[in-house]
Amino acid sequence: MSILPGHHKNVLDTKGRVSLPSVFRRALSEGPFVLLQWKGSRHLTLLTEDGWANAERKLLEHRRATRDGGRALRALSQRATSVTIDKQGRIRIPDWLQEMAELTETVVFIGASDRIELWDPARLAQDTREADESDDNLEQDTFSWAEC
Repeated sequence: MSILPGHHKNVLDTKGRVSLPSVFRRALSEGPFVLLQWKGSRHLTLLTEDGWANAERKLLEHRRATRDGGRALRALSQRATSVTIDKQGRIRIPDWLQEMAELTETVVFIGASDRIELWDPARLAQDTREADESDDNLEQDTFSWAEC
């Protein structure tokens, strides 16, 4: 799956539902999807079943190759849930995931290649400032053929 780049804002209602931007709905299959928070991240990640299966496969390989007793897999599984898109094009974000990502009123959706990220606008602005300050030259290296 390839998600179109870009960002879109939608309002989170009092029941924890938010409309998935139509451009992303068109790029996705029916679902269900996995919504999760990676350890240490400031946002939520929406993965397709295939995307989750790939992550899960890597986690299982890690569990078999290390002596952590499955802690990494268990820790991530506790921060994940299955979601579906309702007839109005919305997903429901459980309260506990809203709290983890500090989502309140507005949710910013970012198309990030193989996933969709859900951000609180203030946290996204802070993360963007920090990325600009670190300036790791990713864009320059990726698009070195382009004149900037």
